[in-house]
Amino acid sequence: MPTETDIVNRIKAPGRYNVTVASEAEARRLLQLAMPDAVELPPAVLGQPYPQPPPGCKKWYQVHPPEPSVGHNRPHFKYEDWSRGKKGTGGSWGHVEF
Repeated sequence: MPTETDIVNRIKAPGRYNVTVASEAEARRLLQLAMPDAVELPPAVLGQPYPQPPPGCKKWYQVHPPEPSVGHNRPHFKYEDWSRGKKGTGGSWGHVEF
């Protein structure tokens, strides 16, 4: 089981990272520690278009419902940090399930 420090460091690090934690509150807290300047988008609602980050926003996270069709059987936060580049060039992205 990764420690809080491990999780925060992996969220900050370039590349994809997925982890499961005990609760929505814990997931939000860890994301806020890792990305204190990120924007929390309105929650996504299954069957409706998911709210998108505002133009120019490079760091964000959003709570999503379970999405079994794409491998997420639990509710989760999706996060992206493109402030240091996109996928493969310094960006960080992933999911924190709860």
